[in-house]
This record gives sequence, structure tokens and C-alpha cells, in this order.
Amino acid sequence: MTIRIGTRISKDWIDRPDDLRFLKQIGIDYVDIFLDMVTGFDDAGGRASKEGLDDVLEKLDKADLKVERANTSGPDYINAFLGREGGDIEIENLQINAELCGEAGVPLFGIQCFQASTLHPFHDQLHSWVTGRGGYEHHHMRVRELAAMPLRDDAPTHDQVWEGTLNIYRNVMPIAEQFGMDIGMHGNDPPVPKINGVPQVLYNFDAFDRLFSEVPSEKNRMTFCVGTRYESGEDIFEGIRRFGNKICHVHFRNVKGTIPVNGEYQEVMPDEGDLNMFEVAKALDDVGYEGVLDYDHLNRISTDSPQGREYMAYCVGHTRGILQSLEAMKKAR
Repeated sequence: MTIRIGTRISKDWIDRPDDLRFLKQIGIDYVDIFLDMVTGFDDAGGRASKEGLDDVLEKLDKADLKVERANTSGPDYINAFLGREGGDIEIENLQINAELCGEAGVPLFGIQCFQASTLHPFHDQLHSWVTGRGGYEHHHMRVRELAAMPLRDDAPTHDQVWEGTLNIYRNVMPIAEQFGMDIGMHGNDPPVPKINGVPQVLYNFDAFDRLFSEVPSEKNRMTFCVGTRYESGEDIFEGIRRFGNKICHVHFRNVKGTIPVNGEYQEVMPDEGDLNMFEVAKALDDVGYEGVLDYDHLNRISTDSPQGREYMAYCVGHTRGILQSLEAMKKAR
């Protein structure tokens, strides 16, 4: 098996068969879903049903698309992270969701880390749209001032967040192991130890090492988000070598700027960021990565649809060219 191409879709895609077929037509075979697209998930407090998940999988199958990852959302288990009343029910929901995905043959179950924004939102202070080449719009994230804020009086401690995170993992990991399903942690975005006065714990490579050592399992793995890991100021190539077969999923996003140097970063088109994405793909191939590359955040091309179809097609073509060049280079050796 070789490196493959995928994309994340939101819940409004699942009832648009023409858009799903479009993904297949441009060369996407795998999609990253959130379980909130399962009918009744939100009404049940973050718990999927077999009938609802089967319906999603059937609609994807009609477009010849497979699920690469079924993702959960941190707000659905905020009480479990913080050790508050209601956390036990949230963990039970996660266990049921993991079991349903395992029974359905989903290869990867996504657990999100505790994000400070869940407790005290700050999107408007962090994010803006800025104009890039030719007038397209991309994300601009200003982190420095938010990261410098002192801890709030109601903020949990880093130890509390770690305790909640590990408790979640220790309760869900046995189910993943039962079904041979990976659990992939994405890590904090923005990747800083605190932001808007609230601590975060999964913001650097050492934190992932701790997660893996505290919950030792072959199925405890990671989503390696290229953009997020680069934004942190750490060496992503060292990170790829360091984690190797722990990487089960990749967000193939390019950015300009890092938080330590610039205090901000911009999520630009994949060919114009600080990173050479061919070199990133080569590094992943060198450690034997055989999973999916997907673009998780959409930029706005001026003639595009609200769903970002043109941007997705651009990203797929860019990635396909990289992967074909990588294969040609290997054959020429």
C-alpha cells in the first residue's frame, strides 16, 4: 500500500451526492468525517447510533468513498477532560462511539485534545481572512498576545487536563485494541502551552511522547498535522523520524511563519508556504508511512463554491504530482 489522498468533509456534505461524486472524480478515495454527521448524534449528547453510522457509510459507499477517520469533537467530552460532573457519561459515549466504529471496520478513531477555546472561545481575536496571490483568501492566525495572557481564575491546571486526557484514553483504548482500530490524537491548534488564559497540554513532541508512554499501546497513535507542528517552531522532519510508525494520519497543510519567531502564522496555498511539501512527503515515505494525506482547512478561491470544490481539486492535483514524482524518483534509483 502507498500513501493515499483524502480530505475532511463536514456534515452538510453527506446529503449532497453530487458533491461526494465530485470528490471521487478528482481523485479522492478517503474522507475524514466527524460523527456529528450521524443523525441523532447531537440530540443524544454526542452518542452515535448503529443505524445512523450505517446510513453515513452507505451514502459514502455509493460514491465509492471510504472513511479514513471517524472523528470526535472535544466539546463533546469537556467535562471528562476537566473531571467535572457529567464526565462519566461523556466517556461512556466515547466508548460506544468507538465500539460502533470498530464494528463498522473504520480504521481510525479520532480523539481531540482539550482545546482552550472550548472553555473560553477566542476565534475572533485569533483569526482573520487575508488576501493572497491573485485575490484568494487564506487564514491568518495572530497568537502572541493571546498566548501571553495570564491564567484565568477559573482555568484548570495543566495537571488536571493531563489527568482528564489520560483517563479518557485509558477507558477507550481497550475498545480500540479489541477491534484492531487505531486512536489518533491531533494535538493543540494553536500549539502553545496556554492561550486566552487557559492551559493546553498536547502542544509539542514531548507531550505526544508522554501520551504514548502513559497509555502504552500499538493502537495509541497520532495525527501528524504538518501545519500545526511547523507552527510550533519544532522541526517537523525530526518529528517524522522521531514518531515513525506512530503516525497514522497526516494533515498535509503548509503555512508561513511560526509562533516562536513571528507570533503568528498564515495558512497559505500548499505550494507557497515555508515548507517544501515534496520533502515532507519524502520524509513520510522514508519512515514507511502508508496512510492518507488530507487538507484539513479550506482557503477561499474567488470563483469557488461555498464547499471549496476548486480548492480541494487544486490540493489533490498538487498532492498527486508530489506522490507521482516521489514514485518516479524511487524507480530511478
